Amino acid sequence: MAGFNYEQNHYKHHYATKLNIQSDELNDFNLGEKGKDVTVQGGQSKWALLGYFGRIGYDYAGKYLAEFNIRWDASSRFPKDHRAGLFPSFAVGYRMSEESFFDPIRKVFSNFKIRLSTGSLGNQAISDCYPYIQKLNMQGLGGYLMNGEPVTYAAVSAPPSGKLTWETVIHHNLGLDLGFFDNRLNLSADLFIRDTKDMLVPGKMLPGVYGATPPKENAADLRTKGFELAVSWYDQFNLGNKPFSYNLSFGLSDSKSVITKFDNPMKEFAKSSYYEGMTIGEIWGYKIDGLFQTDEEAAAYAKAVDNSYVCENIFVTAVGDYKGLQAGDPRYVDIDGSGRIDDGEKTADNRGDMVIIGNKEPRYLYNANIGLSWNGIDISAFFQGVGRQHRYPDGNNMMFWGGFARPYSSFVPANFLDNVWSEENPDAYLPKIRGYAAQGNRSLAHKNDRYLQNIAYCRLKNLTVGYTLPTEWTSKIKLDRLRVYFSGDNLFTWTKLKSDYIDPEQITVNSDARTYPFSKVFSFGLDITF
Repeated sequence: MAGFNYEQNHYKHHYATKLNIQSDELNDFNLGEKGKDVTVQGGQSKWALLGYFGRIGYDYAGKYLAEFNIRWDASSRFPKDHRAGLFPSFAVGYRMSEESFFDPIRKVFSNFKIRLSTGSLGNQAISDCYPYIQKLNMQGLGGYLMNGEPVTYAAVSAPPSGKLTWETVIHHNLGLDLGFFDNRLNLSADLFIRDTKDMLVPGKMLPGVYGATPPKENAADLRTKGFELAVSWYDQFNLGNKPFSYNLSFGLSDSKSVITKFDNPMKEFAKSSYYEGMTIGEIWGYKIDGLFQTDEEAAAYAKAVDNSYVCENIFVTAVGDYKGLQAGDPRYVDIDGSGRIDDGEKTADNRGDMVIIGNKEPRYLYNANIGLSWNGIDISAFFQGVGRQHRYPDGNNMMFWGGFARPYSSFVPANFLDNVWSEENPDAYLPKIRGYAAQGNRSLAHKNDRYLQNIAYCRLKNLTVGYTLPTEWTSKIKLDRLRVYFSGDNLFTWTKLKSDYIDPEQITVNSDARTYPFSKVFSFGLDITF
């Protein structure tokens, strides 16, 4: 097979506003004061993509399988000399179970297939249609007027790189498909390595005298390793002279991505949050060794270890009786023994008292299906979950922090005070109340292992129970089939997240938890076939 494709997109937009319209019902520009409070804007963009592709497949007796693909693509988003990319891929498979020597064991060992593939794809998904061209942008000179009108001027954008090209994703995969007992038991497993080459990132840091931000370049590589596993079982037998069938399936996948190339040789976080050897999603934070139980214990620790960097609200902004460490405040651990809690030289090799305390990327994603049918009764259940994932609640996450975020908040978790330290509640999870402590540079705003949340979960996403009436009943009312059922979504969730008000699935979208949780849904219905 061979072919080609061509895409072209030309987008124009216009935008106009006028204030002080004289009517709330009629949206007509003529109803505004002539010549005043008018804004008119517009723009356009254009891009094109040309590609040629081909495929050759081979299949011999269902045993020996091979396929070769190739693409050549050219994109207008890149400079003329760097627009084209060549992306080949190759896959082979061997179904050993089709060999004659499998005949004696075919009843038990029904299928054996091994797969191997390698290939590349190009990525040209850049938000800017002209990233390699320096632009002139019209801007307003705030606060200045000329002849009574705002001053506008043309500003030159930062110099771009003239060598931008395709980001290339190279995927290697080794797979195995097994079937047992007439394919009632099936297993599919894949191991993969995905190398992302020439990622578009900010280039080498330039001296301050350069006077502009460094241009983006194809200057980073990323390697992802992972696996996918799927197991299923199906069977049927007679139970009480009625056929009973059931099925079970389970899926598990995992991956981890590590940066293999990035221009940050000193691993300085002041320059970039990325560095070579970094695991994507890693969370750096401090260690907390419980809460102080007495003022004397807190004062002695404050004298031995300088906490002012991580507890600015306690040592700098607090006044009067609130100043200084007290009973109920968190005890930050001086890991490097410097006598001061801080982030050292702000590099991955020397980050003072900060260590990697977790990772925000989901690990060990799993799902399970259970289904059965007997004598008109059918039951199915679907579970899904994440085995490991972390989040540190944002400073505005009032469903977690309550008064530690904003003391004036009208929403306070019902059990909030039960979790706050006091002399009567010395084993509480949260420290003593200090307003705004979760924000800015205050004592709870610094990520730490005590309040890092484990948002791994298992959720019953759906449960359906149905009953199909016997045909001898439904035929009397001229129906072919009548089934009544109950269905419930998001019925149960098991998680270690220390909040009854935050959905472990939704906090991954917004660490402020300012999103609606997944609702429990209960449905009753009829399926009728005439």
